Amino acid sequence: MILIAIGNTHTLLAESRNGKHFATLRLPTAVPDLNLLPAPWPEKLRQGPVFLGGVVPHAAQTWAQALGRWGIPMREPDPAVFQRHVPHAYTPAASLGFDRRCDLLAAALDYPHQDSIVIDAGTAITIDLYAQGRFQGGRILPGLRMSLLALAQGTALLPDLSPEGDIPLLGNDTAASIRSGVYHMLASALQGAITQYRQRAPQAQIILTGGDAPRFLPALPPTQHLPQFLLRGFYLWAKG
Repeated sequence: MILIAIGNTHTLLAESRNGKHFATLRLPTAVPDLNLLPAPWPEKLRQGPVFLGGVVPHAAQTWAQALGRWGIPMREPDPAVFQRHVPHAYTPAASLGFDRRCDLLAAALDYPHQDSIVIDAGTAITIDLYAQGRFQGGRILPGLRMSLLALAQGTALLPDLSPEGDIPLLGNDTAASIRSGVYHMLASALQGAITQYRQRAPQAQIILTGGDAPRFLPALPPTQHLPQFLLRGFYLWAKG
């Protein structure tokens, strides 16, 4: 099965035969040129069908058009499958993001008798609670890069920094102070959410995924780090 998962910053092309192991290609989320994809991905895509999903509608439309020009059959996951396996009260239901749906579906189907706190640390950070057999709700935060960018764009003198680099407890220059402030703000938000969610679901496990997951792993209680959790959920969703 071939999956294309479009994120705000990056797009993942993934191939899997069993939904547990994925061969992936990570691309910037931009207008695709299938002719420029490295081998063997053009051939993999032509074998189709390709399942397409994501959180950037115009990019998804562009991918669909590009696949169509190549004559590659394209499918989208059926929302009814998610609703059947993950009851919820999200309003409106269609506004629950593709990435959150994939993560929640993986939690529901892989851990059906286990409450789960699912943290996806990407461009945005989502913290969702699956408990008592349903999605209870969650939180959305700006991610590391977005938080750093907001400081740079909202001030006259603070620099635009990448998330790379050491994170001190106390910064002794402007860059270190910014990195320390943003990282510990977000780490504290994650720690606080876990504490509060466990008041409702005391035995909930923690699942951490997303591109920035390794950065937050040391700041959290015992946690499963599952880098391909979204793809796992997308695979299960596509299988119906």
